[in-house]
Amino acid sequence: MAENDLLRAALDCWPPLAAQAGIAPEGWTVDVLARRQDSRVQRLLLRLSRDGKTLVLKHEAAPLRPEDFGRAMQEHMLAMQSVSGSAGQGVPELLAFDSALQSCLMTHVAGRTLRQCLEDTSAPQTVAALLTRAGAWVAAFHRGQIGAPRTFQPRFTEQYLRQVMSEVRDQSRRVAEPEFFLSCAERLCALAHRYEGQQTVTAKTHGDLHLSNLLIGTRNVWGIDFAGGRTVPVGHDLARLLVDYATGFALRDDIAPGEVLPEAAEQAFFRGYDLVGPGDPSVQMLLRNRVLADWWGIPDREEHRTVAQARRLHGLLSLARRTFAETT
Repeated sequence: MAENDLLRAALDCWPPLAAQAGIAPEGWTVDVLARRQDSRVQRLLLRLSRDGKTLVLKHEAAPLRPEDFGRAMQEHMLAMQSVSGSAGQGVPELLAFDSALQSCLMTHVAGRTLRQCLEDTSAPQTVAALLTRAGAWVAAFHRGQIGAPRTFQPRFTEQYLRQVMSEVRDQSRRVAEPEFFLSCAERLCALAHRYEGQQTVTAKTHGDLHLSNLLIGTRNVWGIDFAGGRTVPVGHDLARLLVDYATGFALRDDIAPGEVLPEAAEQAFFRGYDLVGPGDPSVQMLLRNRVLADWWGIPDREEHRTVAQARRLHGLLSLARRTFAETT
């Protein structure tokens, strides 16, 4: 789909969404806020402004998954309830949505993604403050849909990992640097017993909690793009976010052999996230597994990777050399 076609498709969604929200559609100024167009995803975010009021229209032209889009909207509404009443933590208000059109209308919030904020600074105190604020938002979100305490059972993660390893060996699943991948995966399987039989906390997940799905404002933090639905150990969400940080921003010399995060970054995040500590078994096991999961999710052949995937793989490989280093 051409750029202008995607824009026209998004603008066609505006009148029915405005009607659903009880808003007159005339007289709004339209700006492109964000765009993603590649072989898999066709997505556009528009900012609409009038009389000091600002809204965001999100339209996903591809892939066509209206049921998934509708579930994501339901998750968004549940997330709004989860963080309501939490000072400084929020979710943009969902004003209208249409699953068939794969479009929605939200209030606009004044913030930049956590990824953008981290790209703009290397000052340790600023990075620590950002991670603490991120941790506080995730804690508020999890607390709003908290589940029962659970004994963490690493065997489920290990069983799936061994299945992946078998597929890598018989080449039905291809990964970059397969021998190195297998050695790292074997290392994690050998460590799995350390996390057996310990208590963890469960909560309904965000489901796609990476650095671009938290928006940092002057006073508030907002979460967006919810894809959850399961109540599982909180380490699932935390691993997704923290490995994203470690891959792209953590200095490797600051990461102790056998670890995923620099100690300072870990401490900063858990100053904000207070439902479990960094020693929680689901955090420890799933952080390490996330490094491998992100790795096997990238095309094995260089010519099939995007620039972003190539950069991410480089970061993951250097992180894996620290995380799965042999320690006494």
